[in-house]
Amino acid sequence: MRKRTWLVAFCLPIWGCASFDRIALRSNEVILERGRVAVLDEPDLQLGRDAMASQLKLLDILLASDPASLTLRRLAAESFSGYAFLFVEDADPQRAKNLYRRGRDHALAALALSPAFRGLPGMTLENLEKALTSASKKDVPELFWAAFAWGGVINASKDDAAELAELPKVAALMKRVYALDPAFHFGGSDLFFGVYYASRPPLLGGNPAKSKTHFDWAHRITKGQYLMAHVLNARWYAVAVQDRALFTQLLTKVLESPAGLLPEARLSDEAAKKKAAALLEKIDDYF
Repeated sequence: MRKRTWLVAFCLPIWGCASFDRIALRSNEVILERGRVAVLDEPDLQLGRDAMASQLKLLDILLASDPASLTLRRLAAESFSGYAFLFVEDADPQRAKNLYRRGRDHALAALALSPAFRGLPGMTLENLEKALTSASKKDVPELFWAAFAWGGVINASKDDAAELAELPKVAALMKRVYALDPAFHFGGSDLFFGVYYASRPPLLGGNPAKSKTHFDWAHRITKGQYLMAHVLNARWYAVAVQDRALFTQLLTKVLESPAGLLPEARLSDEAAKKKAAALLEKIDDYF
């Protein structure tokens, strides 16, 4: 009996510490979720960039203690992918590629918390599409960021045949998002396919008409208030069809429109303004 009493007395502090750690981790998840909104609505572009950069490492630290946290995986997938797209891709594509890869891996790890989605990258396209039929609306954030980030990796690997061969899998993930929740992330699946069909030659599935349809739908979903949609429309569709006037019109609209008309879009809108100005300066490179 004394041995059992001693064992219980020895274990109680350990259990108490473990419980305290779990409470602390969950508290940090709540703080990060609330902080996410504050960062996305930040009007100062540099401050928003610095805040996102700090958050990336904090998420890595917390995930080292709780790798099975769906909340942390989702936040990490969005944060690494968003940081790469908003702040790194234009200046340093190779660094962006590495950040996109980390965002993709976090999203895939979140999906893998469900047995049906384990091993998605290694599946054949047919088996991946079958697995995705069991996805529901609650899985949309992971599906979207996995496709978004994976697409970013491929876009930065245009000379890598192995990476390019994975594009049909990326498209399958985003098609499932489109079927489940086309409005997610400002019509993000429509924006993805707008870029997808405009950036590829016809022999490889490019289709400017389909690109225009998807961009039009994205603008309808956001009532034209999501400024990054206009930047993507100009950079990809307008360039693909060599419409210089449309290119100028869309980017001028971004520069003249107020930022932050949609919730959680202020930081992205400010980044869109910076991208629009840079694209207009290089207009002769595209036409």
